[in-house]
Amino acid sequence: MTSPPAPPSRLRRVVRGLWGWLWRPLLVLLVAGALGWWMLGLPSRERAERPAPISEPTTARAPEPSPAPRVWRPRPVVEPAPGCMPRAERRCIDGDAWWVDGCGVPNEVAQECGAAPCRAGACEPGPPGCGDVPILGRCDEDVAVGCAGGRPFSVDCGARGQRCVTTEEGPVCKPPSEHACVPAFEPPRCDGNELVACVEGERQRLDCRSRGAICGRSPHGGAAACLQPRPPVMPDGCDDPCGCPDDTRRDEICNGLDDDADGFVDESGQCPPLDLVVFVIVDEDGQGSYAFEEVQAELARLHHWFSRDDDFGLEVRAVDVIRVAEPSWLELDGNDLSAIVRSRTISEHRDEFYVPVVLTDRIFVDGVPRPGLSTVPNGSCGGQRRIAGPQSGHGLVAVAKERWDTTLAHELGHFMGLCHTHADHPQEVIPVDSEAGGRMCMEACVLDGDGLCDTPPDPGPETCLVGPECALVCADGSQPDPGNVMGYYPECRRGFSAEQAKLMRRTFALRRQWHRCLVGDGCPCEIGATTDGEACPEAMSCRRFAGDDGPYQRCALDGPVVPGGVCTGGLDCSLGAQCIGQPDADSRCVRPCDDDTPGCRCAEVSGVSHPICVDDLQRDDG
Repeated sequence: MTSPPAPPSRLRRVVRGLWGWLWRPLLVLLVAGALGWWMLGLPSRERAERPAPISEPTTARAPEPSPAPRVWRPRPVVEPAPGCMPRAERRCIDGDAWWVDGCGVPNEVAQECGAAPCRAGACEPGPPGCGDVPILGRCDEDVAVGCAGGRPFSVDCGARGQRCVTTEEGPVCKPPSEHACVPAFEPPRCDGNELVACVEGERQRLDCRSRGAICGRSPHGGAAACLQPRPPVMPDGCDDPCGCPDDTRRDEICNGLDDDADGFVDESGQCPPLDLVVFVIVDEDGQGSYAFEEVQAELARLHHWFSRDDDFGLEVRAVDVIRVAEPSWLELDGNDLSAIVRSRTISEHRDEFYVPVVLTDRIFVDGVPRPGLSTVPNGSCGGQRRIAGPQSGHGLVAVAKERWDTTLAHELGHFMGLCHTHADHPQEVIPVDSEAGGRMCMEACVLDGDGLCDTPPDPGPETCLVGPECALVCADGSQPDPGNVMGYYPECRRGFSAEQAKLMRRTFALRRQWHRCLVGDGCPCEIGATTDGEACPEAMSCRRFAGDDGPYQRCALDGPVVPGGVCTGGLDCSLGAQCIGQPDADSRCVRPCDDDTPGCRCAEVSGVSHPICVDDLQRDDG
């Protein structure tokens, strides 16, 4: 039997009382200190709430052969500190509404906003729908009316001293112009060898000679078009004016092509993952419109859209999620896109190829809101050049807070070379066999919309009504696929077609090759070289540049002008051709050559350092 404990002394009673009052705050301090010590031990790129501004120089990082997904940890739910009033106010944090205690510490999510904006501590109501406003939008005189992410908008272009113009992406505000036009009233026409077409409300001229073509009447529909009477490069032994297929058998790789000519595409070409680097734009206080869970949901949807039951799917993965403190990017202007693409923050994050994905508050194009936008590979989509002039090798995908669930997949499709299913490109070049009554050297379906034959013609949502269960009724009797991700029927989208999937693989292979020549010192090359180490990747050509230490040669993306076409500078040319001037004639894109160059009479020419193909220099335009 043990003795009962002695009663505590007065001092011990005081100490015990103090401990009972202090243990909770001390525990909070200990936990906070341990968390701080742990965060200090993290790599600085994971720990940083706000990376350095884009104006600060950065250096290229070493290649990361097997990058692990970057962990962007969600804000934890915590108990209010003792003495702090719980749920004192609501505040917008990372796109959601949070409860904040009386000491200013966020404690728990009050409301998850999803794609809806958070304003003044509350989520705005869900998208109300756009009623009778078509998804593509329209111009009501000089007022741009449309629907972005399920929310209607109205922008008075006239009040800004501008005009409303309907484009393939929807209505935009354009300044007054002496070349203003309406496509319905001005079909394409020929002015000599120039094709005059109304493109996005502006009368534009395309010199067909720059494409090695002449202006004439298209065999497909009869409209004026640039007609290319023969391929720019004819292989030796080929007598078909439409060109002969390349029957060279190569090892099968992931590129959407039948490399080994066995009738199957990519049957043994394993694709690497399509890596994304996600840039979440925030303000000076580190606050933006996207929550951690929302970014994860977007990535899960991408995995769904790009995974397929056939052999043409792509594995999409995020290797980094970076919070970028750049308040000016929270309202992204599409007219400033090229500067953003070239910024080191976006274009030089890692040496290996990746797709920059920018998540921001709002996106505007010519004063009108958009749910998203993207650059296309070297100005091309659907396998044809759509944008004239030299293009940047870098690009990005940008998505606004107010968007559809399929917006990111749609814009990534553009980045990977896909057009809209309702695309209209009056400046396409049509290869023809001039010796057989002008027959086309392509299937007619290539000239319909997006340039792919397994997507049916789509006149667009201006003339097609979406009925119950996504049944479409189009004024001209067309039957487009409302479930195609590249169509403008966002609530019906279900996936990509097989041809679209193969074209994205093709673009993936090209972009990966280009990327290695766009980082660091680029790819040195020799003009006219065909051997590895001196030749450029496909769709790039060797160019001369002037540097501080003298001239040098590097690979650059091909321009829109084919060999034999009229050029104004070296970056205009393609297929290895160089822009060669002539004293009394137009400059031409001319291939350097040797005895093995196909379809070419090779000769030395005064003033040119290497032999050239005189057939290109003396191309007949008539």
